[in-house]
Amino acid sequence: MGTGLPALTRLLFVVLVGVCACTGGGSAGSTSPGHGCRSGPPLAGVWSPDRLQVLSACKHVTGIVAVTQPEPDGDHHIWLRVDPGYEYLLNAENHFQAEPALLAEITPDCPLTANPPNAESADRCPSSTLPLPRTGDHIAIDGPWVLDTEHGWNEIHPVESIQILGHV
Repeated sequence: MGTGLPALTRLLFVVLVGVCACTGGGSAGSTSPGHGCRSGPPLAGVWSPDRLQVLSACKHVTGIVAVTQPEPDGDHHIWLRVDPGYEYLLNAENHFQAEPALLAEITPDCPLTANPPNAESADRCPSSTLPLPRTGDHIAIDGPWVLDTEHGWNEIHPVESIQILGHV
C-alpha cells in the first residue's frame, strides 16, 4: 500500500468523527419517538386520561432525581431537577420543595387497549418493569409531556422509557 496508508487512515478518522458528531443524541427539544416513546395514543392505559392535556406525544428529558414516591394508584412519582436546556418543560406550578422540578410518573403496566376506570383498578395492573431510580440518580426519560389540569403543573406521564445515567 505504500505511503498512502497514513493519509487513508487520517481520512477514515475524519469521516468517522464527522459521522459520530452528526448522529449524537437529540437536542433538549427533541420529540423523536426513537428515544423510547411507544406508538399509538399517548395516554393509553392511563386511568382518567381526561385530567391530562397532551402538550406533546413524546419528549426526552434528563435530570437529577430529587425524590421518588410510591402512590396509591400504583404509580411511582419521580420529582426531577431538569438539566440545563430542559427548563422549557416546566411552568410556574412545577416545583418540589420550593425548587423547580418536573414530575414524571411511572405507571403500572395496564393494558393499552383500555384505560382503567379509576385509581383502584390501575393499582391492580401489573407493576411496571421500568427501573425505579433513586434519589440522586442522573436519568434520561421519555414519554408524553402533559399538563395535569387538576394540579396545574406539567409532567411526563406515563414514563415510557428510563435510563439511569449515573449517580451524583
